[in-house]
Amino acid sequence: MGRNFNTFIKKLEGNFAISDNFHRFTKNKSVSARSYGQKIPNSWIEIHFKTYPRLNKINLLKTKAIGVLERTLLKRRSIRNFSGRAISLKDLSKILFFSAGIINSSSQLNNTKRSYPSAGARYPLELYLIALNMVNVEKGLYHYNVKQHLLEQLLKLDLLDWVVNATGDDRNLGKASFILVITGVLNRTRTKYGNRGYRYILLDAGHLAQNILLMITSLNLAGYPIGGFIDNEFNKLLDIDKRKEVALYLVAVGQNSK
Repeated sequence: MGRNFNTFIKKLEGNFAISDNFHRFTKNKSVSARSYGQKIPNSWIEIHFKTYPRLNKINLLKTKAIGVLERTLLKRRSIRNFSGRAISLKDLSKILFFSAGIINSSSQLNNTKRSYPSAGARYPLELYLIALNMVNVEKGLYHYNVKQHLLEQLLKLDLLDWVVNATGDDRNLGKASFILVITGVLNRTRTKYGNRGYRYILLDAGHLAQNILLMITSLNLAGYPIGGFIDNEFNKLLDIDKRKEVALYLVAVGQNSK
């Protein structure tokens, strides 16, 4: 088994993994911004539903939002209109800890858990912060150290113009406080699940992004997820090995303009 396992890892770290090819072929090399006033095709708007008209049905009970989580779920919206006011370090700390941090104490780090599900508890995701307008956090790029619940400064620089360009001229980011970049360290999960692990990593990213969005909603902040970005630009900014760690998803966060 040892020889097969080593061969398997070698494939994962080389160019032969199917999921590496899929990731490479689905990258954005550019992102086109839609001009204001441009007509949106109906096929982008119309929502379709699947039903079984001829089958028996059971009417479900209508329920009211009583708990905090229920009310937060009802309030969650993708909000792109930011006020431009800075977000505090206290709110950022809450967002990072409850979305992605270690939520149970254990003397054995391998037994620790986080608030989002992860296939096989492999936790392949990393979080990076692009600080644009924060209180007590300089503009620049940071890595969220989950183990110690702290930010590690990677770059001290105003990245607003860069991030607007790398997301297809997304002018809404001009008044954002920060952007969270979710990356995946692919082999953490593929070591256990092989190429199918790539699917699980994408699912993990969705779980984490929803945690972040629900946390910002609970704090009466605004934000929205971003899937349209130039992959290689973010990989270069983060200085990550594009085969072993890759940018997957972004979440922009700011103060609500309302």
